Amino acid sequence: MFPDEYRSTILRLVEANEDMKTLLGIFYPLKGYTTEEALEKNFRAMTGKDCKDLLKLLRRERILKIGTYKEYLCLSGYEEVFNEIAAGFSPQPSDLSEYFEKAVKEGNAAALKMIELLLKMGMHGIGEFSQYEIIKSEISEMFSPAVFSSLAEEFIKENLCVYGKRQATEFLKLIQREDEIKEVKERVSDWKTNKLAEMPIKKTVEKEIEKLIEDARRRMEREKRKEELAETLGIPGSEKVEDTVGYFSEFTPDDTLMFITGNALVEHDTLSFVITDCLSRYEAREWKDFPVVFITERIPKWIRQIDVVFKDAYPKLSERKMAIAVPNKVAYSNFKQKLLFELVNRLGIPEVMEF
Repeated sequence: MFPDEYRSTILRLVEANEDMKTLLGIFYPLKGYTTEEALEKNFRAMTGKDCKDLLKLLRRERILKIGTYKEYLCLSGYEEVFNEIAAGFSPQPSDLSEYFEKAVKEGNAAALKMIELLLKMGMHGIGEFSQYEIIKSEISEMFSPAVFSSLAEEFIKENLCVYGKRQATEFLKLIQREDEIKEVKERVSDWKTNKLAEMPIKKTVEKEIEKLIEDARRRMEREKRKEELAETLGIPGSEKVEDTVGYFSEFTPDDTLMFITGNALVEHDTLSFVITDCLSRYEAREWKDFPVVFITERIPKWIRQIDVVFKDAYPKLSERKMAIAVPNKVAYSNFKQKLLFELVNRLGIPEVMEF
């Protein structure tokens, strides 16, 4: 078959069935992640119909073949023609920024979290977890599986995302230009960090750390006075008191993960603070500054499977010093530290449990 014949066959099929145009348009943004499951999920979200018969027809007419990983591909040698046609049929992306502003106005927390996770994560996910699996788990746990299914379908239908799958790689991909994604990510980050900065717990943590630093300074001054008195009286064996530094960096936005973060040194303990409304698997694995305490509104459900979550993570969980605290409720940690224990006690948490 010559390229012109291949083109004519496709156009003939499109003319006979308008849904064929929709199906072919899905191929363009997926770039080979076009298994039957992926094509079915996108096509159904867009049209409410099934596309199995259309796929069979495309194979019968020698437009498509099945690849090594069970993905649908155009016949070899016709890539240029097929991609040109698919690009022409691919729907124009919707305005993600507009959708985000609408979600903020309506207080659609699930949609906002979905956008946030999509902007943070690459299509390959982390470790043994696919991007789709992580987002599905997070939205399902925070809201419900039905909410995730509804949102995923809506994002595809609204031409914000496409769903792709091939072997272990499974993802929801934003179909926006890179400059648009960057712009929206900056807007979402500003909105999120401003929202976190308004949380009462931020001021509480700042206040309690300042108190801890002041208490440490007082202790140092008392010990200094004891040392000076011992030297004056000539009492042998008095220990030299080392200067103790008390320091807090103030909270600042972390643009990458959309947290607000700070660092403290009290006596000989250092600790990073992360304030967020909720902590996802991805965020916990990606954070690399230790020791750290994540201060959040609720303990994530994945903590029950923390060994699975951190399987193949780098660094390993055993090499991290990580705590998660919910003020006035509960805290978990895999390390012991005086500063951590004093802080969570001041936040109304009587005990730190191990994980």
